[in-house]
Amino acid sequence: MTPPGNLLILNLGVDADDTSLGFTQTWIEELNKEYANIEVITMRLGRNGLSNKIGLHYINTNENKISKVKQIIKMNKTFREVLRERTYDHCFAHMSPLLFIVGWPHLLRKKIKTTLWFTHPGPKFGIKKMILLMATLLAKTVVTASSNSFPYKVKKLKVIGHGIDFSRFEGFERREIKNFLYRERISASKNVDVIVKNFIRFNNKHNNQFSLTLIGGPLNNEDNIYLDTIKKLIGNNAGVTIVGKVPHSELNQLMEKFDCNINLGGPGFFDKAVLETLHAGLINICYNSDYKQFYSEKYQDKLFIKNDLNELEKIFEYLVNLKNEEIRSIIQFASNNLEKHSLKTLPNRLNEVFYL
Repeated sequence: MTPPGNLLILNLGVDADDTSLGFTQTWIEELNKEYANIEVITMRLGRNGLSNKIGLHYINTNENKISKVKQIIKMNKTFREVLRERTYDHCFAHMSPLLFIVGWPHLLRKKIKTTLWFTHPGPKFGIKKMILLMATLLAKTVVTASSNSFPYKVKKLKVIGHGIDFSRFEGFERREIKNFLYRERISASKNVDVIVKNFIRFNNKHNNQFSLTLIGGPLNNEDNIYLDTIKKLIGNNAGVTIVGKVPHSELNQLMEKFDCNINLGGPGFFDKAVLETLHAGLINICYNSDYKQFYSEKYQDKLFIKNDLNELEKIFEYLVNLKNEEIRSIIQFASNNLEKHSLKTLPNRLNEVFYL
């Protein structure tokens, strides 16, 4: 199958220093190997190392975020300029429904086919929900990473897995479970407070011989308020450390320090951080059953929250008593089931959708 010659990509951010969005550069670079020309329109531009062959257009920068009205005006202007210069075979909108909606009239006029990628439970109410609903209706196809990671059941939805550059995450062998990690956005939706409370109770029972590190940061004012709550929970407890945001490219060198990652995101949160840490050799404790595909039945009941999030403390107890061969077996099973989420196969999976 020969892919279309020219691809237009829309996304939330291009920033090598962003813990959550740093991976978008690897997607663009991998797709650039397959397409004759790629242009990117991003909502926020930070540090990047993209090839000069890739056209890069931005609405905001890390240093300068303009007002909503000015953003929409600039989006329209950018679409007009980009589409004036070249004809595109397809537009791929990655986690950017608003940018897609603003550009849709321009894309329609040029008869450019469209695909929306969205992997998130989605907003439950308000203007953001309306924006996502409208983007879903307007897109020719919609893709997501797991069967539960898109909020609406529509016929145009295709589940294609993630696109993770596993070469960036080496597999380190663990012989014991001692150092715990939370590696995601600091947000109430991720139940970080539950993780901290359960860990402190557990660690106190064991004379503080274990550690928990939080890597990630807030994305908005609500998250900042929540972060303050987490800091108060931790207080002067030496067993819990907040590192903050770490550039995505530097995450691998930190992974060797940890043995277990914790993810209490509920249904819809099929976070790539879980898959990345699994490949790096960390056991994961999860709440979302979508991750059960990476665990044999023997361990699913042991490593997944069933009902009460406070079951986490019991799972901590179970993990620290695992034998070396059990740890190796759990990680090996996960490793064997990660390939279908690899960045290497992402272009082919997307092309199959683009050609529908």
